[in-house]
Amino acid sequence: MANRQFNRRNYCLLAAFLAVGLLTLPGCAGALAQLIYTVKGHQIQPAFKGLDGKRVAVVVVSDASAYGPDTLTYTVAQAVGIRLANGLEDSQIIAPAKIEEWIDTNGWNETEYVELGKGVDADMVLAIEIASYSLTEGSTLFKGRSDVTLTVYDIEKDGQVPFSATPKHFAFPKHGRPAIQTNEREFEAFYLSQLTTMIANHFVVHDKLESFANDATMLH
Repeated sequence: MANRQFNRRNYCLLAAFLAVGLLTLPGCAGALAQLIYTVKGHQIQPAFKGLDGKRVAVVVVSDASAYGPDTLTYTVAQAVGIRLANGLEDSQIIAPAKIEEWIDTNGWNETEYVELGKGVDADMVLAIEIASYSLTEGSTLFKGRSDVTLTVYDIEKDGQVPFSATPKHFAFPKHGRPAIQTNEREFEAFYLSQLTTMIANHFVVHDKLESFANDATMLH
């Protein structure tokens, strides 16, 4: 029953932040974001193209996940998986539920990514490590912060690491958002939409103007 309730909370948060991330807020900033999307943007090639055509396991760990299931890791894994599935060609993203099942059965210690990859029959494992996650700056301002490390393990080549990104401090939005203009759940949904987009953009073709449009939306 506890796992079922945990998964229900995960799905609610995932649905909430995807909705917030996709909707354009009204007003001048929203109109500016819409205008940007009417202009053909400049496509940026991903830093690593090796996930194309592969069976990929997305695994997320955080400071809190060592103490049991946490909503952050599940939500990020789901969302990054969705973005990769939409942006990669001929790739198969392994369902997070299958990965969770393997972890529960095998008592994974959050370090043996190659072992996990073999266990779920993955070609590649994308390991996402999140540290120092926070949503507030003082008592009156929302500003998301996290340190993110990305590592790709090639299971077909005995766990070789063809790509890694050293810890990146991801803060958004740049100047924060006053707490009187939103609530924590809505802000976290928006921040996670930006965080997962940033992560996925390392592996899929994306638009250079997208981040500017999102900043304009958040300024409203």
